[in-house]
Amino acid sequence: MNFEELIESRARKTIKIRMPYGLLYKRLINGRYSHFVEFRDELTDSLAFTKGLQEEFECVGKITNRHQLHFTPSRDDAEDEGGESGSSEVFAIAVEPGNFITIGQLLNEDPAIVARKDFIGDTIRDLMNLAQQLNEREVYHLCFAPNNVLVRKTDYTVYLLNHGSFYLKVDQDTLWEDVEGFVAPEVMQSQQADARSDVYSLGKFICWLYESSGMPFGLQKVIDRAVNPDPEKRYASVAEFHKALSRFFTARRQGVAAAAAIAIALAVLGLFFYLLPQPEVIEYVKPVDEPIPDEMVDDDLLLGIGADADSATIARIVAAERHRQDSVGVDERKLRMYNAKAEAIFRKQFTKAADEILSKVYNNGQMNMSEKDFMVRSKAMTEELARKQAEIAKESHLPAGETQRIASSIIEQLTDKKMKALDKDYMGIRKQKDEMENDMKQAKQEKDKEKK
Repeated sequence: MNFEELIESRARKTIKIRMPYGLLYKRLINGRYSHFVEFRDELTDSLAFTKGLQEEFECVGKITNRHQLHFTPSRDDAEDEGGESGSSEVFAIAVEPGNFITIGQLLNEDPAIVARKDFIGDTIRDLMNLAQQLNEREVYHLCFAPNNVLVRKTDYTVYLLNHGSFYLKVDQDTLWEDVEGFVAPEVMQSQQADARSDVYSLGKFICWLYESSGMPFGLQKVIDRAVNPDPEKRYASVAEFHKALSRFFTARRQGVAAAAAIAIALAVLGLFFYLLPQPEVIEYVKPVDEPIPDEMVDDDLLLGIGADADSATIARIVAAERHRQDSVGVDERKLRMYNAKAEAIFRKQFTKAADEILSKVYNNGQMNMSEKDFMVRSKAMTEELARKQAEIAKESHLPAGETQRIASSIIEQLTDKKMKALDKDYMGIRKQKDEMENDMKQAKQEKDKEKK
């Protein structure tokens, strides 16, 4: 098989994608592939459809929004291949260059795409922005069904092609066969449409987007108004619907972030008590007489203790002297340098470990989870922080109280930094954080009193 035969073979195997108006497919023309939509016969037989298509061709040519696809009517094969005009019947349209599929096909092939960061948000935003621009021209898409919204395979950018308001004089049951559920009732019943009809269809499309990932709690109330069968009870425009969605997601991010701040503060408080040194129970043992080594007998050492000093007193003096002799040669300056170096190493290692642990929970992705799920992850995070602190402290040979103080300070600094990175305004929850810090200080003071 030569190269030309291979191309022809691939052309014959091209997959056709069903859209409401017809079949979308690639076609080989003059050695190059182009996208075409071949209309259904029952539509091309309608003069109202042919007239509407010509009106749409003239209108969308003036729309510069990058999410609007442009097209050229195609009348017959002779016109495409040789440039000669044939039948006046429009049977297809040639779409501008690009590698397009429907969003329904995309999610069928890769359902996990909805979990990709910003995929749903960007899709809704781009469609609504285009819909608003179309509505300003009194153009309405009417059907945001999964097989009537296109995406570019390279970057998942969404596009719209044919708009339903140009075909209101066509029988709507025929036009929207199998996708009636995405079309507003007034369009199907009376062939009347306005911006509220697009609000309805966009609401249905958003419901479909969240089918596999689960709709966030509280969003259903916004969607219910958008898809109300009565147009008067819906949002008056796509812009108003878009604002309602934006308010919901903004409030949701702030609510979860506020819960996150409280959870982090509780985590720090829990870590403080978890790591707080517990008082050791020391059993009293009565001193016993023990012989004093000859080398420890020193007139200067025993001078002034009194003739009636008991064996316990002498034993304490002997122990102190033994400790003094054992410590001979230890340079206090070098000891302080050693402790400072050990502390620096501990700070560096724990800061890195704590940052990785906090980042698992404290990020934009986790901000979208429910408060219940966030609290569960925060508890696991606290336990992991405690284990890591104990592990690094053991290697540093620093006192437990000192490592606990340093760890608490590092966690607090990292938490504050991550909170500010997520929201520049800190969402007005500084007061909550301050209250938690005061509670921690009071708890520490009470703990210190109990120890005394």
